[in-house]
Amino acid sequence: MEIKLKRRVEAPASALWNYIGDYSNIHRFHPLLKGSDFIEGADSCEIGATRQCDMKDGNYIKERITDWKEGAHYTVDIYETSMPLRSAKATIGVRSNGENVSEVYMEMSMEPKYKIMQPMMFLFFKYVAGPGILKGLENIYKKEHAISVA
Repeated sequence: MEIKLKRRVEAPASALWNYIGDYSNIHRFHPLLKGSDFIEGADSCEIGATRQCDMKDGNYIKERITDWKEGAHYTVDIYETSMPLRSAKATIGVRSNGENVSEVYMEMSMEPKYKIMQPMMFLFFKYVAGPGILKGLENIYKKEHAISVA
């Protein structure tokens, strides 16, 4: 199952990358997370670095960076989770669409542990989690730059 999302944001791509590229602090803009941090001694944003994301509902996800393009995007592989996923990968990134306009995007592929859960998980990630993350990026930028959040 694959999901691709994007959102236009009135902000420079470099400013949005500052949040995206702060790998161990995704909880700052991810609305479903209560915390995130490096694990297994990793403390840099490079291929192989790992983090644990603790969700507000008590679940957790452990992710490993499999691709990193500074200033543009990164991809993670979920290698352990308490959620009903057999496998999952996600890419989050930003593209410049002008001096102060950008496109933030996410591309996710996942396989639930149980086929019966696929439609529910697709709807959740396509219409709740994914859009919430991209909106969270816009909101943190606006908040920290004293711009009215709609």
